[in-house]
Amino acid sequence: MNTWVIVLIVVSCVIVLGLIYYFLTKKSNQTEQSNSLTENTTTNKTEVVRETLSNTVKIEEDKKTEALTLENIKSTTNQEIIQEEPQLSINISSKTEKILLRKLELFEKNKGFIKKDINLSSLAKQFETNTKYLSEIIKTHRQKQFNNYLNELRINYIVDRLKNEPKYINTKISYLASDCGFTSHSTFTTIFTQITNESPSIFMKKIKEERLNS
Repeated sequence: MNTWVIVLIVVSCVIVLGLIYYFLTKKSNQTEQSNSLTENTTTNKTEVVRETLSNTVKIEEDKKTEALTLENIKSTTNQEIIQEEPQLSINISSKTEKILLRKLELFEKNKGFIKKDINLSSLAKQFETNTKYLSEIIKTHRQKQFNNYLNELRINYIVDRLKNEPKYINTKISYLASDCGFTSHSTFTTIFTQITNESPSIFMKKIKEERLNS
């Protein structure tokens, strides 16, 4: 009987010690997990802060780079504009240049170019200047030699009328040539083709087709 009591007491002690060890171990694990979570949270927060600061610095740097780029573009554009300002190759006073430019603008506005007898000499006389000055003004401010300048004005005049005046599309080519100042039908056709990349007849045909389909 005493033996069984001793065994029972020993077993009970073992069970109690086992339970105590289990609870102590469990509490220790929970504490370690808690500490681990706290450390991970702190680490994550630190990383987030670092990343945020890094992104902020990067954004600021990008803004500075963009501002510098825009400034460089503006500077380059201004330089290009300054460089592209027309410069006369011969000595013409600023006052004379302005007067001739104004007369040239009126000549274009009033369609003086459709007169058949217009040439560099006659236009210079009309502008009360010399051919050298007038040629230089046209070359500098219209970027063309006189003949090319005159021919383009005439062809553009005809093209505009063909596109915007329905009845004009049925006009004979010989009349078109005469109407814009050309004395030769063949010369008109050649220059028209050079400027528009199409002969007058093909150009007129396309306009007619566009109007039928619209």
